[in-house]
Amino acid sequence: MKNKIILVLLLAFLSLLSGILISKMSLLSKAGITFIYNEYSILKSWWKTGLIMFVIQIIIFFILSIIQKNTDKKVRYYGFPLIIIIIGTVGFYMTYFNFTETSNRLMNNSFKIGFYLFWLTWIGNSLSFFLNKKPNIITKESVDILSDQENMHQ
Repeated sequence: MKNKIILVLLLAFLSLLSGILISKMSLLSKAGITFIYNEYSILKSWWKTGLIMFVIQIIIFFILSIIQKNTDKKVRYYGFPLIIIIIGTVGFYMTYFNFTETSNRLMNNSFKIGFYLFWLTWIGNSLSFFLNKKPNIITKESVDILSDQENMHQ
Protein backbone atom coordinates (compact mmCIF):
# COMPACT_ATOMS: atom_id res chain seq x y z
CA MET A 1 0.00 0.00 0.00
CA LYS A 2 2.83 2.38 0.86
CA ASN A 3 4.40 1.83 -2.57
CA LYS A 4 1.12 2.71 -4.29
CA ILE A 5 0.86 5.99 -2.37
CA ILE A 6 4.40 6.87 -3.37
CA LEU A 7 3.59 5.98 -6.99
CA VAL A 8 0.48 8.22 -6.99
CA LEU A 9 2.48 11.12 -5.53
CA LEU A 10 5.17 10.58 -8.17
CA LEU A 11 2.50 10.53 -10.89
CA ALA A 12 1.08 13.80 -9.54
CA PHE A 13 4.50 15.46 -9.49
CA LEU A 14 5.46 14.30 -12.99
CA SER A 15 2.06 15.32 -14.39
CA LEU A 16 2.44 18.76 -12.82
CA LEU A 17 5.95 19.11 -14.22
CA SER A 18 4.74 17.98 -17.64
CA GLY A 19 1.90 20.51 -17.55
CA ILE A 20 4.29 23.33 -16.63
CA LEU A 21 6.70 22.39 -19.43
CA ILE A 22 3.93 22.17 -22.03
CA SER A 23 2.49 25.57 -21.05
CA LYS A 24 5.89 27.20 -21.64
CA MET A 25 5.40 27.06 -25.40
CA SER A 26 6.87 29.66 -27.71
CA LEU A 27 5.10 32.89 -28.59
CA LEU A 28 4.50 31.62 -32.13
CA SER A 29 2.86 28.48 -30.72
CA LYS A 30 0.63 30.50 -28.38
CA ALA A 31 -0.42 32.73 -31.29
CA GLY A 32 -1.21 29.67 -33.41
CA ILE A 33 -3.33 28.16 -30.64
CA THR A 34 -5.10 31.46 -29.98
CA PHE A 35 -6.00 32.26 -33.60
CA ILE A 36 -6.05 28.97 -35.53
CA TYR A 37 -6.16 25.91 -33.25
CA ASN A 38 -8.61 27.03 -30.55
CA GLU A 39 -9.30 23.42 -29.47
CA TYR A 40 -5.78 23.28 -27.98
CA SER A 41 -6.17 26.42 -25.86
CA ILE A 42 -6.18 24.29 -22.69
CA LEU A 43 -2.46 23.65 -23.28
CA LYS A 44 -1.72 27.29 -22.43
CA SER A 45 -2.80 26.73 -18.81
CA TRP A 46 -0.22 24.75 -16.81
CA TRP A 47 -2.60 23.55 -14.11
CA LYS A 48 -5.32 22.40 -16.53
CA THR A 49 -2.78 20.52 -18.64
CA GLY A 50 -1.21 18.98 -15.56
CA LEU A 51 -4.63 17.98 -14.22
CA ILE A 52 -5.61 16.29 -17.48
CA MET A 53 -2.33 14.40 -17.57
CA PHE A 54 -2.73 13.35 -13.93
CA VAL A 55 -6.27 12.11 -14.56
CA ILE A 56 -5.02 9.99 -17.48
CA GLN A 57 -2.21 8.55 -15.33
CA ILE A 58 -4.62 7.80 -12.46
CA ILE A 59 -7.04 6.03 -14.81
CA ILE A 60 -4.18 3.81 -15.99
CA PHE A 61 -3.12 3.29 -12.36
CA PHE A 62 -6.61 2.20 -11.26
CA ILE A 63 -7.11 -0.10 -14.25
CA LEU A 64 -3.78 -1.79 -13.59
CA SER A 65 -4.53 -2.01 -9.84
CA ILE A 66 -7.89 -3.66 -10.46
CA ILE A 67 -6.39 -6.11 -12.95
CA GLN A 68 -3.52 -6.91 -10.57
CA LYS A 69 -5.87 -7.46 -7.64
CA ASN A 70 -8.49 -9.55 -9.43
CA THR A 71 -6.39 -11.67 -11.75
CA ASP A 72 -4.39 -14.75 -10.87
CA LYS A 73 -3.38 -15.90 -14.32
CA LYS A 74 0.15 -14.94 -15.33
CA VAL A 75 -0.79 -14.13 -18.91
CA ARG A 76 -3.38 -11.58 -17.78
CA TYR A 77 -1.28 -10.42 -14.85
CA TYR A 78 1.75 -9.64 -17.00
CA GLY A 79 -0.03 -9.29 -20.35
CA PHE A 80 -2.16 -6.23 -19.66
CA PRO A 81 0.66 -4.09 -18.24
CA LEU A 82 2.76 -5.12 -21.24
CA ILE A 83 0.01 -3.95 -23.61
CA ILE A 84 -0.13 -0.59 -21.80
CA ILE A 85 3.68 -0.33 -22.05
CA ILE A 86 3.51 -1.00 -25.80
CA ILE A 87 0.79 1.64 -26.23
CA GLY A 88 2.95 4.12 -24.31
CA THR A 89 6.00 3.29 -26.41
CA VAL A 90 4.03 3.74 -29.65
CA GLY A 91 2.63 7.02 -28.30
CA PHE A 92 6.14 8.21 -27.45
CA TYR A 93 7.38 7.32 -30.94
CA MET A 94 4.40 8.98 -32.66
CA THR A 95 4.95 12.12 -30.57
CA TYR A 96 8.65 12.12 -31.46
CA PHE A 97 7.79 11.65 -35.15
CA ASN A 98 5.23 14.48 -34.95
CA PHE A 99 7.74 16.84 -33.35
CA THR A 100 10.50 16.07 -35.84
CA GLU A 101 8.75 15.58 -39.19
CA THR A 102 5.70 17.89 -39.19
CA SER A 103 5.13 21.61 -38.69
CA ASN A 104 5.13 20.93 -34.93
CA ARG A 105 8.93 20.79 -35.10
CA LEU A 106 8.75 24.58 -34.64
CA MET A 107 7.57 24.09 -31.06
CA ASN A 108 10.19 24.88 -28.43
CA ASN A 109 12.00 22.19 -26.47
CA SER A 110 10.13 22.61 -23.18
CA PHE A 111 6.84 21.90 -24.97
CA LYS A 112 8.29 18.76 -26.54
CA ILE A 113 9.91 17.59 -23.30
CA GLY A 114 6.57 18.00 -21.50
CA PHE A 115 4.91 15.54 -23.86
CA TYR A 116 7.88 13.16 -23.79
CA LEU A 117 7.70 13.26 -19.98
CA PHE A 118 3.99 12.36 -20.16
CA TRP A 119 4.72 9.25 -22.23
CA LEU A 120 7.69 8.25 -20.06
CA THR A 121 5.45 8.59 -16.98
CA TRP A 122 2.84 6.41 -18.74
CA ILE A 123 5.49 3.75 -19.42
CA GLY A 124 6.93 4.01 -15.89
CA ASN A 125 3.47 3.69 -14.36
CA SER A 126 2.88 0.48 -16.33
CA LEU A 127 6.38 -0.84 -15.63
CA SER A 128 5.80 -0.50 -11.89
CA PHE A 129 2.91 -2.97 -12.19
CA PHE A 130 4.70 -5.20 -14.67
CA LEU A 131 7.77 -5.59 -12.45
CA ASN A 132 5.84 -5.84 -9.18
CA LYS A 133 5.62 -9.50 -8.19
CA LYS A 134 2.31 -10.64 -6.82
CA PRO A 135 2.91 -12.30 -3.44
CA ASN A 136 2.43 -16.06 -3.29
CA ILE A 137 -0.17 -16.89 -0.68
CA ILE A 138 0.07 -20.39 0.73
CA THR A 139 -3.33 -21.81 1.54
CA LYS A 140 -4.34 -25.08 3.15
CA GLU A 141 -5.36 -26.45 -0.26
CA SER A 142 -1.97 -25.70 -1.81
CA VAL A 143 -0.20 -27.39 1.13
CA ASP A 144 -2.46 -30.45 0.71
CA ILE A 145 -1.72 -30.61 -3.01
CA LEU A 146 2.03 -30.35 -2.40
CA SER A 147 1.93 -33.09 0.26
CA ASP A 148 -0.12 -35.34 -2.06
CA GLN A 149 2.46 -34.84 -4.81
CA GLU A 150 5.29 -35.73 -2.43
CA ASN A 151 3.46 -38.88 -1.32
CA MET A 152 3.03 -39.95 -4.93
CA HIS A 153 6.77 -39.68 -5.61
CA GLN A 154 7.71 -41.82 -2.58
